[in-house]
Amino acid sequence: MRPAMAPAAVLATVGVVGTALVVALGGRLVGFTWPGALLLGAVVSSTDAAAVFSVLRGSNLQLRRRVAATLELESGLNDPLAVILTATMTQVVATGESPGWGLLATIPLQLGVGAVGGTAIGFAGRWLLARARLPAGGLYAVLTLALALLAFSLPTLLLGSGFLAVYVAGVVLGHGSLPYRSGLLRFHDALAWLAQVTMFLVLGLLVFPSQLIDAAGVGLSVALLLILVARPVVVVLCLLPFGFPLREML
Repeated sequence: MRPAMAPAAVLATVGVVGTALVVALGGRLVGFTWPGALLLGAVVSSTDAAAVFSVLRGSNLQLRRRVAATLELESGLNDPLAVILTATMTQVVATGESPGWGLLATIPLQLGVGAVGGTAIGFAGRWLLARARLPAGGLYAVLTLALALLAFSLPTLLLGSGFLAVYVAGVVLGHGSLPYRSGLLRFHDALAWLAQVTMFLVLGLLVFPSQLIDAAGVGLSVALLLILVARPVVVVLCLLPFGFPLREML
């Protein structure tokens, strides 16, 4: 992870904000109000971790280690900021009130509390798993799931980003020595896929087929802007300082 941490962190923060702003500009040009356009940009600003992991690990792609690690790290780290921006813009659209300068203080606070809280819970979890003597192997999966829920909820109660905290805690836990490691990996892999299938099913239930035709033109235009302009331009600008060749940036 270390060689990819800096570029992934820039992509997951500056890249998310840049993508959101470019998409918001496109949304404004096709008729959205500025709050609605910024909300649209925030929602689509992060890449989908499920898709990235599926492509990288489920295919025979042979990427350089730094490129693959940057892609995986970025896809896991970019959700916290995207969630903060989405929640903020949703509140703006719902209430009509501007977030003001408080947003600039909220973002580093949430990310900082999330990172510190996730790291602490991850190391505490490693200590606990190394010393726990549970009567059945399956209970270790229950314990690690409980640690994941704790890693999300506790930093959230402390005004931090639960999304960042649970990701960092998982990385710290996975880097240590785990009892029944292969079983735990299979359990959490299956649980992650079940959660992703459930999430997309629920999202699909929010769609009214009768409304799709009217929204198709604008939706496809924004999607093409995101895929062909916003994300490539922002990614190239973010990775220029790190010496990535153009092919790898693309």
